[in-house]
Amino acid sequence: MVDMTDMADVFILIIGWLHAIAAVAWVGGGIFYWIVLRPALRSPETPASIRRFAGVEFGQVVVLAMWALVLTGAILAVTRLSESTATVNYGIVLGVKVALSAWMFFLTLGRRRANPNEQRPGAVRSAVNALGNINMTVVIGIVVFGLSDVLRFLVERELVG
Repeated sequence: MVDMTDMADVFILIIGWLHAIAAVAWVGGGIFYWIVLRPALRSPETPASIRRFAGVEFGQVVVLAMWALVLTGAILAVTRLSESTATVNYGIVLGVKVALSAWMFFLTLGRRRANPNEQRPGAVRSAVNALGNINMTVVIGIVVFGLSDVLRFLVERELVG
């Protein structure tokens, strides 16, 4: 007979794996876009149809990854916060991770909805460009990955201690 605790552990393992794959797809895809794809698409030799196609396809990967991260992240957060290893420090780090992830979502969704013909005043445009470009999303994503390791460390420390 199958033990329900074992099934729950397998479920959480699969959810954690899906969460990690979605994060790697988004952040790794962002790094690929930043370093390889964007420079290639800016080339005058790249046809407009290829630029549009690449943008749509990459956008679909990002949206799928975002939904996967939201759903799996919610399941993981509820699970982890209900365990005895959930300390105040764990909650604080998780809160920072969620806040930074929300910022990434906001930057990405804002960029996808932005009207390229809309003109913004110089100072506002500079701030949006500094905080809302693909570079910032990638940097925040890398920080979020680091916070995931901190969370794992906090759980492991509680299990040992």
